[in-house]
Amino acid sequence: MEKKNIHKDHRQRVRTRYLKEGIGSMADHNIIELLLFFGIPYKDTNDIAHELVERFGDLNGVLDAPVEELMKVDGVGENTATLIRLTRDISLKYIERKSFDKVTVNGEDRLSDFLKMKYASETREIVYLLCLDSHGKLQRCVKVCEGSPDSATADNRTIVEAAIRFDSKNIILAHNHPKGFAVPSVADVKATEQIIPVLEAIGVTLADHIIVSADDTFSMAKSRKYSYLFR
Repeated sequence: MEKKNIHKDHRQRVRTRYLKEGIGSMADHNIIELLLFFGIPYKDTNDIAHELVERFGDLNGVLDAPVEELMKVDGVGENTATLIRLTRDISLKYIERKSFDKVTVNGEDRLSDFLKMKYASETREIVYLLCLDSHGKLQRCVKVCEGSPDSATADNRTIVEAAIRFDSKNIILAHNHPKGFAVPSVADVKATEQIIPVLEAIGVTLADHIIVSADDTFSMAKSRKYSYLFR
């Protein structure tokens, strides 16, 4: 016998409100409650939603929270925590793909905004490979390495394999400094110097290496100090 859901009418009212009025009229806890309907079928999710908002601050805080932290909230299991995190990642992927047509190697502001979005809330250093078409338009953004809060080292082989796999002749490397400034370290410069001839040997051009901090980006190709590397 199918288990009766005593919260069915309340859930239907919340769904109906969303479908009629959209998400803009809903408070953060209502949005999270609606999301939890799909992960917790037979339990009142209102209290869980309120506790999530109280613990993590707001909707963004809940979506950005690691799975293991979400699971510390009573009533949130692994499946529900994964659903919350998946919702965030799907949203970011959607926005990312909508941005592709507007992001080019020469569009400094849009490229900067795109990378800030990619690294939003990241606490570890991550290296991305950005694949460009022949006109410098962004086609794909691929994670090639994920490290610690202080470092991430993508070996040349990993970068080369990614460039070949996605048939990219022009690429940009980007990585973040979650705990520091958007300034290349000595190791960053050395890694850039070493990867350029390796890529050139397989017909791939490194157009830039960009460092991203919480509120800034640094283009090595456009800086007076390091632009010589990309000529």
